[in-house]
Amino acid sequence: MIIITAEFDLADPASMPRALEVATPLQAATRADEPGCLAYVFGEDPCVPGRMQVFELWEDEATLAAHFKHENYFNMGASLGGIGLAGATATKFRVTAAEPVYDPDHKARANFFTQDVQAPEQNIIIAGWIDVDNPADRDQGIADSIPFQRATRDEEPGCDHYVFYADPCEPQRIYVYEFWENEAALAPHFDHQNYFNMGGHLRNLNITSSTMKYRCDLSEPVYDDTNTPRADFVTA
Repeated sequence: MIIITAEFDLADPASMPRALEVATPLQAATRADEPGCLAYVFGEDPCVPGRMQVFELWEDEATLAAHFKHENYFNMGASLGGIGLAGATATKFRVTAAEPVYDPDHKARANFFTQDVQAPEQNIIIAGWIDVDNPADRDQGIADSIPFQRATRDEEPGCDHYVFYADPCEPQRIYVYEFWENEAALAPHFDHQNYFNMGGHLRNLNITSSTMKYRCDLSEPVYDDTNTPRADFVTA
């Protein structure tokens, strides 16, 4: 599997509703039409005005390479470019292991308990979805979680991203994307007050959820020196 994450900072933060409007049908088309697309979410970062967070999960290099030749990819780039960007970053990660965040005893685990071989130095990405029973509660629920999101980003070493944001294509869905430097950074989070605060807040919304953790041994920019998107990993 290959994960792509990106951040797009809009030239005018007030244009976010328009950016979401043009991106939503293209997200839906990519999810529905492109084999091997396991996740494809472009949504508003609740904590940073004008920032769009992107999370993609692809089955393998072949399916990602096909995406980079698909009209959905070109249409998304043209649509967001037409809105106007002040800056953008895009990174791809090679996944070496994937498993649920929670073990059979419902305990959150930082190590990869289903794997015989551990790699504690590798990056860990947590991603998945949370569905709110009443879609009308979703956006306020996200807004009320902003202090917990900010606290985790600001206070916990090794946390590069901690984003709970609205899925534009699913009115009941909150998408989750976390990036942790390694197992040693993630493990304390599961004992931290920020984790318990966020969990308690979400449970009050009456939810169902599915989250996975991914161990990644290599990261590279999506675009090479010629500004060409690459599905392969050129450094290893």
